[in-house]
Amino acid sequence: MSVQTMFLATSLLVWSKLACAVSFTVKVPTRPIKVVRGATAFLPCEFTPDPDLSKLVVTWQRVEDKRVVHSYYYQQDQLDRQSSDYRKRTELNHKQIEEGNATLAISNFTQEDKGEYLCVVTNNLGSERGVVRLIYVAYYSEPRLSIHLNPNDVTIQYETEGFPKPEVVWQDSGGQNLPDQSNVLSEDKGLFFLRSSYVTKNPAFNITFTLKNPAVYQEMQRHVNFSKDGNTGIHISVVILAIMCVTFMFSTSVLLWLHCSNKQKQLHDMMELPNSNYNCK
Repeated sequence: MSVQTMFLATSLLVWSKLACAVSFTVKVPTRPIKVVRGATAFLPCEFTPDPDLSKLVVTWQRVEDKRVVHSYYYQQDQLDRQSSDYRKRTELNHKQIEEGNATLAISNFTQEDKGEYLCVVTNNLGSERGVVRLIYVAYYSEPRLSIHLNPNDVTIQYETEGFPKPEVVWQDSGGQNLPDQSNVLSEDKGLFFLRSSYVTKNPAFNITFTLKNPAVYQEMQRHVNFSKDGNTGIHISVVILAIMCVTFMFSTSVLLWLHCSNKQKQLHDMMELPNSNYNCK
């Protein structure tokens, strides 16, 4: 074989390998993925498939600490080195892997699962990687209303939990924002606890509480219509209670007197009955 032929054959081999290497790609989303608390997270990862699956290796890892989230090679899951934080929570669709889809599913998503995940795929065509970022979010629960009647004012308060920090607005019946509001936020187990209150000296009011969680496009609006008529309500309640007590005591006395009278009559009849029979004889 001439030198030119050998050079040409070597060049073709190198170019074929380069072509294969260039043609092999791994595609992942460029934007972060929002995952709701408790839901199943899906981490997309697509690659150039190869009919020969014997050399296919798929590995998912956490970027920050290299923890193994899921591994696949020898055409089956290999979970011996899987982090205990993800045990029995991850899944790869084996049929989709054959088609070049290594999307990973992580169940029961928590705040600890947020962050960056590295998808590494290797087969006969080459080796490539991509990074998927997950963001943790949580819907706010139904707000719990409480109204506190103070001597000089009234406090309207809502409490709820969610993530991340929400936008809260109090408005009057005319749609004007109310400046007197207080928000107390604290984080516990992946949730922000929100206590939002509004204080008014007006005994009658019609206000609206609005909470927005833009991260999940959540908006809740609750209306409060309240009227306080001084001490009239308390006075009427006391009078009614007194009348009920007197009525109960009187009824009880009458029933007790009737019961005793009936007992005495029965006893008298029992004592008179034998004498009547003796006289008849």
